[in-house]
Amino acid sequence: MKKIRYIIGLLFVIFALQVKGQDPQFSQFYSSPLYLSPSLAGATGQSRIIANYRNQWANLPNAFTTYAFSLDHYIEDYKSGIGIMALRNQEGGIYNTTNIGLSYSYSIEASHRLRIRPGLTAAYYSRGINYSDIEFGDQISRNSTASIEIPETERIHHYDFAFSVLSYFEHYWLGVTGDHLLGLSSQFANNDTYPALKLSVYGGARFKLFESVPSNIDKYISVSFFYKNQGGFNQLDFGTNYEKDPFRIGIWFRGIPAFKETADLNAVVLLIGYTFKDVLINYSYDISTSRLLASTGGAHEISIAYTFNTGRDNRRKRAGAVPCPYF
Repeated sequence: MKKIRYIIGLLFVIFALQVKGQDPQFSQFYSSPLYLSPSLAGATGQSRIIANYRNQWANLPNAFTTYAFSLDHYIEDYKSGIGIMALRNQEGGIYNTTNIGLSYSYSIEASHRLRIRPGLTAAYYSRGINYSDIEFGDQISRNSTASIEIPETERIHHYDFAFSVLSYFEHYWLGVTGDHLLGLSSQFANNDTYPALKLSVYGGARFKLFESVPSNIDKYISVSFFYKNQGGFNQLDFGTNYEKDPFRIGIWFRGIPAFKETADLNAVVLLIGYTFKDVLINYSYDISTSRLLASTGGAHEISIAYTFNTGRDNRRKRAGAVPCPYF
């Protein structure tokens, strides 16, 4: 097991030094709204706290672990949403990335039915390699606890920006996000230490079921998609959720084979959720469909959200809420 850890760690270091990797992605992407799009800051029309945890390739020691925390709030008088997000991604316990960002969105009533929300995130980005958890060849040959082969500590710091636009009706929404916008500059585009420009497109529809039948419990069905392009890599996800308060279930298909590099489906994601008063809890499991990844143990993901009012009428707070599913 220890040798496996060293091999994994070495591979992470090699790829970290030579390749621009993809940003981490949550299967429950709507459960990490500020990471998906700054336009979703204040999207509930209330105040909201969210915590996310993802453990990918659970059967491998310390493979990929991602944590996120966000807080956002809607300011009714200014038709604005504000938020703060922190994300920590650990690859093999060796290669670590930290993002901390401030988000702002503004709600524009384009027509009686259509609303548009531009959004902007300004973030601090840090990336580095923890060489202390790697055992080098000279340590083994010299039977030493320290290595003379350790290069200079690679720690990268810079600022980052994301811009988004979200348009939505009562039951439909469509949004676009551009992240790592400094990559549009030739200076950063040719810099291997800066993440590749990422373009995300998401959208969907959410409807109430059986409205003609009187019931004290509302039932909803939602279908939506998520597409991203980064560093020449394309990925398309599609799925559906069924909601009957206080429960939610969903099934998602990750990496739909719509592009050359996704000839096979990457994973099937199963979701179950429960709402207790103002607390929403979701759990999802990624079932790997690739032959090479089938033994990795898939991925476990948990999100917890707490939505609360700040003393104003709840109807006013939710008047401009985005119809995205609680996912």
